[in-house]
Amino acid sequence: MDRHPNDLTTDAEIDAALEAAKELEGEPRVVSAEYLGGRADVIVLRLNTGGRLAIPREYLQGLEHATEAQLAEIQLWGGGISVSWPQLDVDHYLPHLLERRYGDALWMQALQLRGVAA
Repeated sequence: MDRHPNDLTTDAEIDAALEAAKELEGEPRVVSAEYLGGRADVIVLRLNTGGRLAIPREYLQGLEHATEAQLAEIQLWGGGISVSWPQLDVDHYLPHLLERRYGDALWMQALQLRGVAA
């Protein structure tokens, strides 16, 4: 369906999204995210489970050439199921991150060649 960018979301689309969200109830969600720059150079995700997930920035596809300012601007989507860097047009899906999937198949293959265990 082609829509104009200014079109509003339909009630049916909202209902479908709410139903899809119910399937993810009880799953881990990101409640906050931050970039720790300098020597740390990691993205830290705080989860609703009380745990934290720290991922080296260079592991995440799309963030390899980002500035510290771009990395610091992190948004959460889908109730914490997705982490986004809007300036970079980069999104990462939490279930994939929890599985240590930091990008597409080629990206992951390149990480493995660098010695990053998947």
